[in-house]
Amino acid sequence: MRATARVPTISRKNLRPYCSKQHGRSRIYRMALSEDLLTMQPPRLKPLLRLLPLLLFFFLHSSATEPPPAIERKSYNIPLANLSVSSDDAGHFEKVKISYGRDRNYAAIGRYDDMYVIYRRNGRERHKHRESFELAFRISEFEAEHLEEVSESFVDALKQFEKNLQKQRWGKCAYFDAFFPRFLKGFYFLYCAARNNPKALPRIAYLPDSLWESSLSSPLTDQRIHIWRTRDDYLVRLRIATKELIYQLEKWNKKELRNKKRNPDVSYGKDLEEAYAIFIKMYFHR
Repeated sequence: MRATARVPTISRKNLRPYCSKQHGRSRIYRMALSEDLLTMQPPRLKPLLRLLPLLLFFFLHSSATEPPPAIERKSYNIPLANLSVSSDDAGHFEKVKISYGRDRNYAAIGRYDDMYVIYRRNGRERHKHRESFELAFRISEFEAEHLEEVSESFVDALKQFEKNLQKQRWGKCAYFDAFFPRFLKGFYFLYCAARNNPKALPRIAYLPDSLWESSLSSPLTDQRIHIWRTRDDYLVRLRIATKELIYQLEKWNKKELRNKKRNPDVSYGKDLEEAYAIFIKMYFHR
């Protein structure tokens, strides 16, 4: 029967016979632990060990490209206003429609002229609110009224979202993601239209269609949730950004939208704009 080579085990017990007062034990241990382990393996294992880094690379690469598992969506009542962005024939922004729940009545906010539409039995009533070109940068009373309602629904939805993140209710987070990006896109244009400034919000706050889908089975949603589930540090930062946005929305409501004595020539939304941009960056991993 052919004998096989036995690989010696490095331990303090095995090295004890080789230690002497002349060399000292600490020196012997340092010399032994610094030896190349390849020289201690049987010859037939050397090629395999040399291929180990390559095999490890392919394993990690295949794991990284594997799509995250789909998350089962759990429905619940989302208290967001309905925002719909419309454009003209040339593709330029025209207005944002605002409605709530199943109510057919809606407000339409544009850069200059706003409108409120009421459905009656005998047809529709349209109430126009015109703005002069010179004063269109102001938030009018009509705009403030509807911005307040939209931002209140925004705050309520964010509070639910932050609580779901804290409790790790990923099914509800995934369900929320099927509707939330469309609202965020509408809020971006609504805020800019009320300010009559297409750059009222930082450019990073604009959401291209490639980042989201209004679908209950979107892989983009699964990818987002996967990052939140697997990276505790990212989840903490997302929750902090959410709470900060809630705080800034409430402060903006109080200082500008509800304040009847406010100076219409002064904008009180700078802190909100920064908090909104940071939240968008964290939510969509931009």
